[in-house]
Amino acid sequence: MSNHTFSIKSALAYSGSLLILALVSQHVFADNLYQLPLSKQKIEPCQREALLLHSGMVDQQRGFNQAKHFQVRYEIHAKDGVEWFVLCDLATGKIIGEQKLLGDGEQP
Repeated sequence: MSNHTFSIKSALAYSGSLLILALVSQHVFADNLYQLPLSKQKIEPCQREALLLHSGMVDQQRGFNQAKHFQVRYEIHAKDGVEWFVLCDLATGKIIGEQKLLGDGEQP
């Protein structure tokens, strides 16, 4: 019986060691494993820039790929009630265009 208990303890120790090894290797290789593609790495800086330009709430985010040039368009409902489209270049993280959306009854 003691021999059987020893083998269970050994198995548990071995499986525990494997678990620790798996967790450590996951942490070491996590940077490369879960890195966004280059075309999407500037999404967060783009959103920050868009909201700095027009403070409010992002209603919609849409990505575009035009001849391998990636852009993201944010539809922002500003705090003053005005809605905006803001276009950002995902290669640089800079705003490249904006357009005010006209509400009912507004004239251009």
